[in-house]
Amino acid sequence: MNGSDADAHDGKAPPAETPDQDRSATGDDAVDQALTKLATLAGAPLAQHVAVFDAVHTALQDRLADTEG
Repeated sequence: MNGSDADAHDGKAPPAETPDQDRSATGDDAVDQALTKLATLAGAPLAQHVAVFDAVHTALQDRLADTEG
């Protein structure tokens, strides 16, 4: 073992969170929706990940802008 993450998981990715898995709510609907969208990536083809990341990033930026006034 060389201490890498791959070694720590025997070459396998850690268990992914599923959309219906219980997760603590943040108390902010926009952030919770973004986290839920991220959770759907576990079963999605890699080619779809960038679009989801972009959508989540935009949603979180919009939410942050809302808090800044």
